[in-house]
Amino acid sequence: MPDPALLLVLKSSPFFQELPAGQLERLARGAVARTYAARARVASESEAVRGFFLVLTGKVKLFKLSEDGKEQTLYVFGPGEPFCLGSLFGEGRFPAHAQTLARSRLVFFSGEVLEDMARRDPSILFHFLRVVSRRLKEAMEMIESLSLRGLPGRIAGFLLHAREEDRDGRRLVALGISQRELAKIVGATPEALSRALGRMGRQGLVRVSGREIEIRDRAGLAAVAASDREGPGR
Repeated sequence: MPDPALLLVLKSSPFFQELPAGQLERLARGAVARTYAARARVASESEAVRGFFLVLTGKVKLFKLSEDGKEQTLYVFGPGEPFCLGSLFGEGRFPAHAQTLARSRLVFFSGEVLEDMARRDPSILFHFLRVVSRRLKEAMEMIESLSLRGLPGRIAGFLLHAREEDRDGRRLVALGISQRELAKIVGATPEALSRALGRMGRQGLVRVSGREIEIRDRAGLAAVAASDREGPGR
């Protein structure tokens, strides 16, 4: 029998909402929940990982390291988001490093359990393929943002694709990360990021408060993202 408390949490996760109860219960039987300290390594590049993770609480960043040790943050996952899905259908090697940004509780789902379920009921694969396809689309948009846009466009593109919260009629992006980490994602120095966000604030596009950014003019942000092709402010 799966852990009732864990099963209840999984049923409330948007990631699993499309799965029938029976499939979710079988997945939960092989799931392992674990709490990680802040800045703990979850998986390393080229490590064999036969399964995928789901963030219950906390934050996990995905990043690459260059030969000289320079770090490039690729993505930050928050509660309810899965990661390491690509290893399920590839050679089982993790494509980057994953590290917690804060104390986090994660659930690991075994690839062997998923394969056994797929043999019994192949329909479960469609759920994971939809998620992987969506992630591929997001990755392509991020690559376009980082390679073809100047810094204002990269920031605007990031905010437009970030998860928003509605709070008292305001649309907020709760970063959950420092501006130094955000600077790594958009490929800038913290100082250049701060200046760019300041200009956007004066233009009425956003309002920055610590690790929260209120989107005040979404259409204006979209215009910056669409028009800024290697523009000033890199």
